[in-house]
Amino acid sequence: MKPSRSHRYRPFLLFVRLAAVGAVALLAGCNSSLFVPKHKVLVDAISAPGMVKPTGKSYRLVAKRSMVTQASVPVVKACVDAALTSVGMFEPPANAAPDLFIEVSFGRESAPRADAASRETYLQMSARSNPDLSTERATGPEVWDVKAAVLGVSGSIETAMPLLASVAANYLASDTRLEAKVEVAQNDAGVEAIRNAAIKLLEGKNPAPVTAPPPQSSAGSSGATVPEPAAPPTAANGTPGS
Repeated sequence: MKPSRSHRYRPFLLFVRLAAVGAVALLAGCNSSLFVPKHKVLVDAISAPGMVKPTGKSYRLVAKRSMVTQASVPVVKACVDAALTSVGMFEPPANAAPDLFIEVSFGRESAPRADAASRETYLQMSARSNPDLSTERATGPEVWDVKAAVLGVSGSIETAMPLLASVAANYLASDTRLEAKVEVAQNDAGVEAIRNAAIKLLEGKNPAPVTAPPPQSSAGSSGATVPEPAAPPTAANGTPGS
């Protein structure tokens, strides 16, 4: 059975057109916005049967129409790119067809609540296959979907993105069955590596591959645990697989 969520896609062209003025400063200061020993992250992941970790797969990011005009876009893309690189995925050249198109959505729950600490800031990634090798849009079905959310973040959405991207990337092609609740240390090495790599991407630098371990998380009431980190991409000829 394939994941049942349906999505509308739009290429993330504005990611490379929007100026990242102030984005580095926002991301660099993200640790100061989450003053807690451990972050409690909610993860909801589904996957089509038989899916394996996408290590060595190429990807292209796409976005919902409502996402591309937001000022947060450059920071979100940088964090997602850094996180996907950390699990062995890579972006192909512009004229090459990716293995997967990944829709990215993010935001903060807007419904009014009495307790602001219960509002979610979230990042969601949904992947579709590309059997027809299109360079512009996915031609196959949805194969996995993962949403990571953290409660009670004050300040800008960008501050939570390294944490959410890092956790979400470790649940790609997984099925949590129920919503998983995991705890990630505030100074987690994997999250810090994603943040630093994202800053370099925003500054126009070419960061070294992210090799830090995934977030060190403990299972919550769901009993789910973070999957083992994916190995670097390998192939018989020593080049990234697809």
